[in-house]
Amino acid sequence: MKHSFAFDSDKYDFWPLYHAIQKYYPIGIKKHQEGSIYRQYRGIQELEKLLVEKTGPKNANYKKNWVSFIEQIGKALKKKAQGTTFGFAPSHSAYLILDSTGEGDRRNYKELHFAVSHLGQFYQVYGLEKSVRSSVLMHEGEEVTWQTVNLKKIVVSPLGEYRPYFESVENYITEKYKGYRLVPFKIGQTFIDGLQILHLDNEKCSINMALFNDFLGLGEQVAEIEPQGNLEYGMDYWKK
Repeated sequence: MKHSFAFDSDKYDFWPLYHAIQKYYPIGIKKHQEGSIYRQYRGIQELEKLLVEKTGPKNANYKKNWVSFIEQIGKALKKKAQGTTFGFAPSHSAYLILDSTGEGDRRNYKELHFAVSHLGQFYQVYGLEKSVRSSVLMHEGEEVTWQTVNLKKIVVSPLGEYRPYFESVENYITEKYKGYRLVPFKIGQTFIDGLQILHLDNEKCSINMALFNDFLGLGEQVAEIEPQGNLEYGMDYWKK
């Protein structure tokens, strides 16, 4: 079930999330309709410029800052780090491969994903366990490798074998990005009515999609999996 964005305003202040989204996205205006003024919204135009500055080929600081950062984390934790920043997703993102098993065309992976938003002082961390099956298809006379990915588990707080890596990555992020706060899974997966995202075609979009990307839970598969861990982890960072 998809829940609308809401919180106990007497105890918490999550308005910075909403205000950051409202600044860049024209809430209530659809992207794909005749005569749409979506792309004329000043925030969308500012967002496009921001993302070119942050991740575009002319950004000399991208490799120096983010790429070297994730390499540092991977080296320190003795795990392979893989960057996932591309396109118009409003964040820098990456993951660590914690474990990989299997052989041939079937493999299982345990990964720790993390992302830092460009729209405000927000970050996310979560673990994924998934299975991947590779197939080779013929397309116009050429062999094309196709992968089918199935989500098996999502971990949304320091838990079990994910705990040391989850906590370490949090520490690295908050040390480098001063003042940034984790967006709790419970809040990040809520939806704002009328919110549509620049880089996605979804009719309904979550807080996490707007601030980070749509990688969490491999898209719609997240709705089929019971998250592991404390869904409210990180709420204390937002107390008044």
